[in-house]
Amino acid sequence: MRKLCAAPGCEDVAAPGKARCPDHQDDQDRRRAARKAAAQATPHAAAARALYADPRWTAAARRFLERHPLCVDCGELGVVEPATDVDHVVPHKGDRQLFWDRSNWQPLCHRCHSRKTAREVWHAHRG
Repeated sequence: MRKLCAAPGCEDVAAPGKARCPDHQDDQDRRRAARKAAAQATPHAAAARALYADPRWTAAARRFLERHPLCVDCGELGVVEPATDVDHVVPHKGDRQLFWDRSNWQPLCHRCHSRKTAREVWHAHRG
């Protein structure tokens, strides 16, 4: 089924499997890439990258997942899913103390962690 481009005022047909025509999809992709680059250039992002690059984090996260092997979000739904990511319940935003506070850690599968992070980023930019 073909549909019209979702861009306001555009009457072209959307690209297959997309919401926009090729011209508007390219524009949207460029804007998304620019937003991502700008977000990665912030002091918070640089501080977070440094924290996650620390070998102590790699070891601590591995040990945490060994002790907490299941995703807590999936578990709340009655689903047994291996945890792959250590999530910070309260986003640390580069705060070293909050980053290393183990009471602020929870085990999540990659899908749940990605969903939570996207929700945090989306709401942070809207509010």
